[in-house]
Amino acid sequence: MVIPWWLIPSRPYPLQVYLYANRLYSENPGMGQRGAANATRSEFRLEKFSHSTVSRSFKALERSQKQCLERRFGAEGKANSGETPTIVATAARRGNEKSDGVGVGTATRFPVANDTIGRREAMSEFLREIPSGAKGADMEAASRLFAEKWHEKTKRLLL
Repeated sequence: MVIPWWLIPSRPYPLQVYLYANRLYSENPGMGQRGAANATRSEFRLEKFSHSTVSRSFKALERSQKQCLERRFGAEGKANSGETPTIVATAARRGNEKSDGVGVGTATRFPVANDTIGRREAMSEFLREIPSGAKGADMEAASRLFAEKWHEKTKRLLL
């Protein structure tokens, strides 16, 4: 089956929408997923685009990047790939840390924007080829080139 670059199987939006939302979320540490979703919705004039869509696509891009590193560098790439996206379900409550930084007890809270700084920086580096602030036709062209380079490098779809 031939799949055009702008369509992604089982995803309702073209590739540039997901890349725009994730680039915006990654580059703005003070912006949450809801803010990135709202900005993406207005930029692409979408009826619906949820913060959970930003979350899922962010995790999918992280997974793609991690799998690529593991294939290229084996165990070394796996060990040095940074945080895994599946372990970010909860974070320690503020004020419950010992002096060595290890949490006390089992109290947890939902992660906030500051808890994702490392993941955002890694994603921003991954998406660096997409110009910051690209919009419209520029975003479409940048997304196309990014997806083509990714496919040449990995022989897989980006999302």
